Amino acid sequence: MGEASVKTFISCVAILAVGLLASWIYWYGMPVDWRFLVASIVFGVLLCLVRIFPIAIAERWEMDAADVVLVTSVVILGPVWAAMAALPYNVMLGRKGFLRTAYEVSHTTVFLFIAGMVFSIVSVPLLVAENPPVALVVYATVAAGVTLMVVNNLISMGLLKIKYRQSLKEMWKQQVEPYLLSDTINVATAGLGVLALLVYGPVAAIVVVSGSVASQVIVYRSRDRVAENLELKARISSLEESLRISNTTFGAMMVEDLGRRDGYTHLHAAATSVYAADIADELKMNPRSAERLRMAGLLHNIGMFELPEDLLIASGKLNSIAKGKLAEHPAEGEAALASVTEFEDMATWVRWHHERPDGRGYPDRLRGPWIPIEAKVLAAAQAYAAMVLDQPRRPGMDFPSAREELNSGAGTQFDEVVVRAFLRILDTASEGYRMADDHRFIFPATRRKDTPRPVRQTLEAEPDAEPSEGI
Repeated sequence: MGEASVKTFISCVAILAVGLLASWIYWYGMPVDWRFLVASIVFGVLLCLVRIFPIAIAERWEMDAADVVLVTSVVILGPVWAAMAALPYNVMLGRKGFLRTAYEVSHTTVFLFIAGMVFSIVSVPLLVAENPPVALVVYATVAAGVTLMVVNNLISMGLLKIKYRQSLKEMWKQQVEPYLLSDTINVATAGLGVLALLVYGPVAAIVVVSGSVASQVIVYRSRDRVAENLELKARISSLEESLRISNTTFGAMMVEDLGRRDGYTHLHAAATSVYAADIADELKMNPRSAERLRMAGLLHNIGMFELPEDLLIASGKLNSIAKGKLAEHPAEGEAALASVTEFEDMATWVRWHHERPDGRGYPDRLRGPWIPIEAKVLAAAQAYAAMVLDQPRRPGMDFPSAREELNSGAGTQFDEVVVRAFLRILDTASEGYRMADDHRFIFPATRRKDTPRPVRQTLEAEPDAEPSEGI
């Protein structure tokens, strides 16, 4: 059934191609001139060279000069001779079988003729045009190029839909999006080539169009070097990942040591890590940012490592000296993380995880637009974790109270978008998740069955603008 549908689709494309060819010859005729023959041979050779040297200029983008040659040929020769010039190229593409060859020939003929119709609104083929308006011809060339690309993609997507039952989104991701840049470059190159032809003559046009092909040949010859560089890059990335893991492990050990001293910090770090990563996912941040936020949540209080133990375990209201000392921990955390290359971006998030949209946070009193979204996520995640975990001055809040506290701070204490995203998570989560009290909130370095969970304590203070770890 699938093969029959493909054959039917190709037959329809072929019938359309024959119809376009016949109608064009009927209405416009087919110029017979040695210049058309020579030019079609030149374009045919260029297309074959492009086929022999297919080049990827980046991991994601390809520069296929075939489209440049096709657009230029239809503008200079008209669609009939352009289709003839493309025949050897199409035969090379379809060398695997008759059906594939028939599809390539029909496919190319259809988009060449439709592009030729667009161009014919302004001018006849440039090989026989006399003093055509330069600006209009260049614009028409660009329009014809865009038309060619669109029709080309539509036919290709139609085949994919019939053959593989792909969705429109899948076809866009695979067939169109990766080549948008190269298609744009091809259309621009064709327009410049035609402009050079009209203003400076055929030699300049050949230089422009041939230069596009030559650039691909140069890149093709350097492909081995690119492959070597990619392999080296992969090895470096592997080493960097190993170093990152080592640094993260060392940082986690420092946070765990803080937890042994105050019985709380590592639990708060684990909860902040989980909440921050989940908020990032809810905000549709890319996976790398979510993972970096997970690490930042784990290490966001690393700046407290140098604080004296009596301050870490203090209960009751803090005096101004203690508050000032505690307020230094974001900057201290930034300094510690910034010394590790892999953590430079996280260092700024940690510095600003106590900043507030209303400008009453610390240490820099930034206002909302100046605070990175990652720091805003950390602020909400660590504050909520502090609300639900037990503190020496008060026990942890229940979920309704913590939810109300979080919601009331939206727009002043916390970013509104972040709060809404976090509440969507919390409102559908389990009670254990809401209270930071299930298996996901065990500190990574202490996941052993025989390790008892420490009593939760902290320095966290009630919501205000004073330096505090919780809010």
